[in-house]
Amino acid sequence: MDNTPEHIWLLIARKLSGEATTEELQELEQQLRQHPDAGYPKEVFHDLWQSPVQQDRQYSETRYKELVQQIKSMGIDEGRFTQDDHFINNSQEEETPVKSSKRRWIVALVSAAAVFLIAGGIYFLQSGGNSSAGIAEAQLKNQISTKNGSKTSLVLPDGTKVWLNAGSELVYDKNYGNKLREVSLVGEAYFDVVKNPERPFLIHTRKMDIKVLGTAFNVKCYPGEKTTETSLVRGSIEVTLKDRQEKIMLKPNEKLVINNNDYIPVKENRKQAQEVSKTAGTLVEKPIISLSHLTFYPADSTVIETAWVQNRLVFSGENFEEVALKMERWYNVRIKFNNEKLKDEPLTGNFEKETVGEAFRALQLACPFSFTMKNDEITISKNK
Repeated sequence: MDNTPEHIWLLIARKLSGEATTEELQELEQQLRQHPDAGYPKEVFHDLWQSPVQQDRQYSETRYKELVQQIKSMGIDEGRFTQDDHFINNSQEEETPVKSSKRRWIVALVSAAAVFLIAGGIYFLQSGGNSSAGIAEAQLKNQISTKNGSKTSLVLPDGTKVWLNAGSELVYDKNYGNKLREVSLVGEAYFDVVKNPERPFLIHTRKMDIKVLGTAFNVKCYPGEKTTETSLVRGSIEVTLKDRQEKIMLKPNEKLVINNNDYIPVKENRKQAQEVSKTAGTLVEKPIISLSHLTFYPADSTVIETAWVQNRLVFSGENFEEVALKMERWYNVRIKFNNEKLKDEPLTGNFEKETVGEAFRALQLACPFSFTMKNDEITISKNK
């Protein structure tokens, strides 16, 4: 007997479409006894299937196309819908009764899968049926994410305010605040935490954990960047470095920067840890942890680390490569350099309502370079 999750879905789809044989119905019943996790979504699908709806062939076909494309983009298609590519691509190939019948149960399968994915059941497909814990865990998570070129803000159940920068993701439990106040962050966020001494607020990132009672601070932990940073505006926070199991207390207006590369620490103090690497037989020391103060924009004393919350892209003395990363997220573009030396050019800027073209033309006043724009890709070159 085939007891793979895919086969169970096939049997459910055939039952919902009314095409299951007596043998298949008996097999499905036996499978559901062995895998009771699939029983609940089956009943949900059955209720949806039986709900009276107006027949609309065009709408159904459009939804079918969208769902198949979504499944393919998620990488879980494995070629199952390749035979229907002519339909997905709006081919005018004549549809035979066999193909029509086949697509009818495929539509049922895709629709059921879509509902199940929304319910958090993707873990079932990946775990071979052992999904009770996975589904429960997925259903207890809230996930908020932003794409490049966009930002958002939210208020957590305890009243804590969060501003989420572009290309970021925040995850927290649906029972947040009942016993614990914990969130996980990838990207950048500014927190204004409601004080509660009995329930400290915890933030988990790849490189560090942050514990606070009530304060305002910024955390930046984008994957692929050289550093992870936390900047304290008011209050106090306790930072635990995961790689070192070291705790550091930050005071107002202080910023902690952690190098994301793997280093060998040789000094243990609050101000700086160093790493030792061998280059051409010579020991070279590089800081992996630094503690400094917040930086201010010279023109108006804006705190650069948190300016993005006021919808301002501000930088002072940062190299072109770092500025380009910020601009990629800010404007939702891709930036590449044709000249490596340009990456090290220091830049200072303050943009709020400027378009990406206007921003680059302003930067040209401080640094001699040229740029070309094609769709969402910008190429930066050295002036001839």
